[in-house]
Amino acid sequence: MKFRLIVGGLFAAAVAAPAHAQCPTAAADGCQKAVDLLNFMTPQLSTALVGGNPTLGQGGVLGGLGHFSIDIRASAVNGQLPKFNNVGLSVSGAQRSTFTSDQQWVPFPSADVGIGLWRGVSLGVTHIGGIDALVTATYIPTILSGDQTNCLPAGGGSCNNKTNLKVSGGNPHLGYGVRVGLLEESVVTPGVSFAWVQRDLPTLSLTANVDSSGGKPGGTIALNNFTINTSAWRITAAKSFLIFGISGGLGQDKYDASSSITATVTAPGNPSGTQAANLSMTRMNYFVGAYVNLFIFKLEAEYGQVTGGTVPAALNTFGSDAATSRSYATLGLRFGWGR
Repeated sequence: MKFRLIVGGLFAAAVAAPAHAQCPTAAADGCQKAVDLLNFMTPQLSTALVGGNPTLGQGGVLGGLGHFSIDIRASAVNGQLPKFNNVGLSVSGAQRSTFTSDQQWVPFPSADVGIGLWRGVSLGVTHIGGIDALVTATYIPTILSGDQTNCLPAGGGSCNNKTNLKVSGGNPHLGYGVRVGLLEESVVTPGVSFAWVQRDLPTLSLTANVDSSGGKPGGTIALNNFTINTSAWRITAAKSFLIFGISGGLGQDKYDASSSITATVTAPGNPSGTQAANLSMTRMNYFVGAYVNLFIFKLEAEYGQVTGGTVPAALNTFGSDAATSRSYATLGLRFGWGR
């Protein structure tokens, strides 16, 4: 009998646990806003993360063992960061709100290493089938929306109405990939390759303080344990002309994001709730680039655009659709020995 009571109690607790993990009515509006925020920010952060060419200015493979490249780059997507001073939080269920947003470049610094493994099969003046290994390291800075004067200690203010991106784990995060040469660059031919790269964000948190507005109380919404995993393939071509070179390519990006979202309302009883949220999205990516050979290193720039993909319909609006096409830019230095 006792055994059956224990089993029954454990079963009842297991059934009841998911209900406590969901947002009650008084916090449902904050939870819905957090879900919509995840769907709105994920494509922007992912685009800044994956960029365009896995190795700036590189078309074909590096040329086999003994050849390598090191990129130090900063990518930024032309994005929007919502502000939270004009919405408030309803305590009677989810309600539609229109957020204002700051147009802002969202930056991501990173370092990329290419290691030549095999030059490929010789076809006269060129080679095909060469292989490079790719390793990436990404760093996430703290990103704040709007005027930051009152967020500084010297300003004596707070960070209300700001979107704060804070890394909850280690800042650097490693990724990996492989590049296969379709055509080695020569005097008469460009370098052409196919690459696949896996890049993931460090686990981070995104928090926002919501001001009271229109008779509705304020509160806090957060994306905790926010992770984004990306995989991307690229077909890239490049050609050098002594002291300068040009490149371009296209590919496809896949994003998978997940988070434990929380919402707390500044109202009697401080109602709060927690639930899981996730998003998967696939987009096309197009880019062009150019570089100047400064002998010790190459100074390289790239411009690209992502487009396509779908996200779940949002209850709240942020000034543009989450799946809108966005442009990005990259500036970097490349060192190494290779083609």
